[in-house]
Amino acid sequence: MMKLSFRITGSCIAVGLLLVGVLWEWYNDKNTYHFPKVTSSVNVETTDLSEKAIVADETLVIDRKSRGRTNFRGKRIWIDESFVSNLPLVVINTDCGERPPAHIIWDNVEKQYVPNENAEIYLDGKISIYNSTDGTNCLDDTPTMESAIRLRRRGNSSVHYDKPQYLIKLVDKEGKPNRQNLLQMGADNEWVLNVSFIDKSLLRNYLAYATAKEVMPYVQDCRFCEVVWYDGQNYQYEGVYLLMEKIKVGKNRVDLPRFVENSKNLPFLLRRDRWEPDRLLLNNYTRRENLLEGVLRVEWPDEKKLSKQSIQRITNQIDEFEKALFAEDYEEFLRYRGMIDIDSFVDYLILNEFFINYDAGFHSTYMYSSYDGKLTMGPVWDYDGAMDNYHKNSAKLDTSAFFKAPWFEQILRDPKFTERVMERYQELRKSILSDESIGTFLDGMTAYLGASVDRDWARWGYFYKDGDYLTPEYPGQPDRNKKSHAEEVEKLKSILSEHGKWLDEHMDTLYQCVDPAAALYQDLETGQKDYRSALAVVFVAVFLISVRLVLKYESM
Repeated sequence: MMKLSFRITGSCIAVGLLLVGVLWEWYNDKNTYHFPKVTSSVNVETTDLSEKAIVADETLVIDRKSRGRTNFRGKRIWIDESFVSNLPLVVINTDCGERPPAHIIWDNVEKQYVPNENAEIYLDGKISIYNSTDGTNCLDDTPTMESAIRLRRRGNSSVHYDKPQYLIKLVDKEGKPNRQNLLQMGADNEWVLNVSFIDKSLLRNYLAYATAKEVMPYVQDCRFCEVVWYDGQNYQYEGVYLLMEKIKVGKNRVDLPRFVENSKNLPFLLRRDRWEPDRLLLNNYTRRENLLEGVLRVEWPDEKKLSKQSIQRITNQIDEFEKALFAEDYEEFLRYRGMIDIDSFVDYLILNEFFINYDAGFHSTYMYSSYDGKLTMGPVWDYDGAMDNYHKNSAKLDTSAFFKAPWFEQILRDPKFTERVMERYQELRKSILSDESIGTFLDGMTAYLGASVDRDWARWGYFYKDGDYLTPEYPGQPDRNKKSHAEEVEKLKSILSEHGKWLDEHMDTLYQCVDPAAALYQDLETGQKDYRSALAVVFVAVFLISVRLVLKYESM
């Protein structure tokens, strides 16, 4: 009996010591973020990024029977039913025969855009899509998809471009949402016809989205197409567009769970952008303290579904994160690690830095959170002004483009985050961000677009060829306005290669952003880790001795 009692006691001691050791490690490590292991890199030699698109058939005969004027502002290119393209064809018409007006107009008094309150922003109409399996699409064919639509112009500064972009809402006969799987991008009722009018290459947005799709959890799908406007009698050629998913919450979009009001953490989708009077804007910490540029607006859930308490809870989550970022106490600052998806922030920084996107972080910047309460960056958006395509200033290829973006400038105080950025950049630079991969992708997409490039340039040549959109920052600077699509594509390759080489040599300048307190904290942290390791050894030793004692007395 005594032997049994001693055995039980010894076992309890051993198990207790083991639990204490485990709990001690957990307690001391619970606020320390360990960067997960990166996935295996893409093999450049075996991976062709142009596989994202269908390869154009060189034997394809493209008949564009044009009977109108080209390359002249205000004139239209007329085509007939024999028009053929290797790209999907998107035909749009409105019941009234008119184009939707801009939803914002310029106010000369206020010196800003204001809502166009006297206009009917949405127009009823119809969309027809031609997308044959053999890659030859003709207006004589039977459409692969048709639907009634509600159509409006979209964009901010781009809303008044000659080549407008549109938001399309698919509806049924009763005006209710009509979810359709357009061009194999997943069923939904809201779609965007993105224009990239200022992008002569037609490739900037597509290149950025296709690349981001390789590394981030959600990036909107998009497909090149040619758009034709039908006025009831004549077909008018509009040019090359990207038919793409609208950034929203949904099964085939940003896949967040159903909103439940009384949950501990609330799912949401936010966007940092310019101030808009008719949107739900958060009164978050950095806005109240005037610490950062731009405002955060709630994209989802809909304002009608949010109580004042829910809005405040979303605000509180952002407040907690931002207060940690701007905390003077370094240990308090490091709390941010447990509040975000670190990898999404790393990839978002690298992509926008590599593609020289000065706008990202300030405008058109999305982020979302689920019930886990962790903030995730993305989806990426709006690259037509990136890669040396901002009209006033040329890109600075030998300097950083993104390191001082809101939130990121503070996060780079953390040497672990900085180290992760450098490691991840080197990994991606050997694969999808290599000069070889970028060049292959751009060449592949140019070949795929084929004759559609010539047609688009014929339609908008007054802007592409004759316009001087890219004004020099200083007198005497080289002209950045290329006069052909081939020249523009080569320009893209050149600037990305040059900026990539600078990053290769100077990425370690990120360490200049590290908080001086990090070194002291890291020393202390290292000491704690050594101390914990020693304790772990002691616990293991005591555990083994306890087991040995139990076995010894059990055999007696």
